[in-house]
Amino acid sequence: MQKLIREIPLSNGLTVRFFDATRRYFGDYHQVRIQICCEVPLTPDLFPDDDSHQAACKLLGASVVYKKEIEHQGVPTLAIDQTVERVIADFAAHSLGYFNTPTFPRKLVQSELSRASGRRTGFVPRGING
Repeated sequence: MQKLIREIPLSNGLTVRFFDATRRYFGDYHQVRIQICCEVPLTPDLFPDDDSHQAACKLLGASVVYKKEIEHQGVPTLAIDQTVERVIADFAAHSLGYFNTPTFPRKLVQSELSRASGRRTGFVPRGING
């Protein structure tokens, strides 16, 4: 079960959320698992025109979500809090600046549109002999 442990509001209006899904797996050893999420609503200002906005909403829904999981194995009970804080601090130091830019929402949405459009082309199987 995931528990919201931190929210960092950004200057571009988004919020990065950290969820803890740590679990004990053997004796005093734990798997520290932190999920990092940032939801970007598909607002009209992210698109050049209303038709593009409507098409994106039809394909992707009302929003797109960035998700990343970071795991550390074999963490003793006494080191869990320190490990969680280190994961958050490392993300903040290395990635938060990118998430905080005014262009991040548009870039994430465009990336998801490209990925979703690529999926729609589908797989064309070849014959058994090539």
